[in-house]
Amino acid sequence: MKQNRILLTAWLVFTVFIYAFSVDEEPNTEPFVVVELYTSQGCSSCPRADKVLEQISETYKGKNVFALGFHVDYWDRLGWKDTFSKHEYSQRQYAYGQRFKNASVYTPQMIVNGSAEFNGGNASKAFSLINRGLKAKAVATLEGKITESETQLPITYAISEVLYDKYSIHAALIKNKEKVSIKRGENSNKQIVYHNIVLDLTTTNALKKGKIVLKKPKDYDHENYTVLLFLQEKNNGPIISAKRVNHS
Repeated sequence: MKQNRILLTAWLVFTVFIYAFSVDEEPNTEPFVVVELYTSQGCSSCPRADKVLEQISETYKGKNVFALGFHVDYWDRLGWKDTFSKHEYSQRQYAYGQRFKNASVYTPQMIVNGSAEFNGGNASKAFSLINRGLKAKAVATLEGKITESETQLPITYAISEVLYDKYSIHAALIKNKEKVSIKRGENSNKQIVYHNIVLDLTTTNALKKGKIVLKKPKDYDHENYTVLLFLQEKNNGPIISAKRVNHS
């Protein structure tokens, strides 16, 4: 009888230990959605989609829905140079075009979690895909923090166990809002307020732990800027995790 009690006690201790370990080590795989809008200040079809991006940002404020406005540069030669455009964003969209087997790129184009693309002015489709995405857990855990300096935003990150060589990690510097007066091109004489503008996107191979450094804008503050980390299968595949980065 005494031996049985000892065995029972040992089994209970072991069970509690395993349970506690599993709870502590369980990844924080909260649902998330990353919405990318490819847009341009020179595109007359884009203001409607820019408004949809704003609606997404407002509707899901405080939730793990991250709206990103990527301003492409291939409209710049048509009368107005977009003040936020970068060739790297055009290249990112071209890579998506190859993956989705599109005949050509276009604006406004919206992409959800790197997995579905559609016209960015289609609000009902955007909200439907976002709500669907919020029912699925992230594949990996991603954590990060910023240690701010005078001219840089150094970000340290950690990723749960994945096949690291299969993924890239992106750090996006996002300006939350800015009004632009457009003087030429298809949107001539319009004032448009843009939201969630990606000013910088730095990409590197994913590691278990690593560091990415973003250049700090002169007007940087915590209210008007957001820094986002997201983990994506290479060659613009599905996005499997995303995390807003806080300051340490």
